[in-house]
Amino acid sequence: MAEIYSHIPFLKTINDFFRLYGLKKPLHPEIMCMRLQDQPDDKLMHMPLYRANFFRVILFTNAHLHFASGDKKHSVINNCLCFTYPGKLESWKRSGRLYGYVIYFTPSFAGLDITNKHFDKDYPYFNFSSELLLPLSSTDAASLKKQAGEMVKEMYSNESDRLEMIRKLLLLYLHNIKRIYNKTTDNLPAEVKVSKTIYNRFRKELDDYLQQQCAGKENKMPTVSLFAGRLAVNANYLNSIIKKLTGKTASAHIQEKIILEAKSFLIHTDLQVAEICFKLGFENTSYFNRFFKKQTGITPIQFRKQFPLV
Repeated sequence: MAEIYSHIPFLKTINDFFRLYGLKKPLHPEIMCMRLQDQPDDKLMHMPLYRANFFRVILFTNAHLHFASGDKKHSVINNCLCFTYPGKLESWKRSGRLYGYVIYFTPSFAGLDITNKHFDKDYPYFNFSSELLLPLSSTDAASLKKQAGEMVKEMYSNESDRLEMIRKLLLLYLHNIKRIYNKTTDNLPAEVKVSKTIYNRFRKELDDYLQQQCAGKENKMPTVSLFAGRLAVNANYLNSIIKKLTGKTASAHIQEKIILEAKSFLIHTDLQVAEICFKLGFENTSYFNRFFKKQTGITPIQFRKQFPLV
């Protein structure tokens, strides 16, 4: 099922994801199209930090979902798209029934080569610096809903060429999403584009640093000054633009990312709290316990008891 890379599960297949999330086995190992409201009510309500080895596009028409990708967080309500790509770090919490459509597919099924130099241009929403959620106009949402519905209809049909039809419909779906994505992002003010570039570079540096730290190659707590130096900007400036863009300071983003890593260690490993504290660069266990409780409202031990060891 889930293979553990360090303390974060890596879900190799769509079937692995379905098993972990409490869904029935997908109809095909490389492609699955379904309506969100057809999923069972008793499926997993909280997905801890994980990475997957496939693509996923979710069209939310109505939802109550708190979604996180690394240090980015959003609340989903309606008419928006959410994207997953191989290697993306994410987690979420949901409440109530979700409405919309979800398409899972492997790179080989769609014929996508993520190493191709034109990939980011052809599929700008499938990369680290992309928008986590793409809001949709009612017109765009209705158009994509119709296309997604056609794929779901084919998925559950008995036609001998259904996979070929789904593949063609999927590529058309992805191309239409590209148009919507580019139209939305091209209309951003120049100042916002510059801020987003710096913010995404900051996120990448933070993600890389914590991976190195958890692997034992770094032993200091990450700070705003550290990343400001790596980005060749002033620390106050970095805090300012990130807060203006996201509503939170760079420090808050760092703290949230550390908490996500700590939770993943607590859920997916049997390491003692003191060992986790050391891996994350804290000076002592007492400081780590205070930090964790301030961020979550409970202690690391209390949090661990909520989840069985994977």
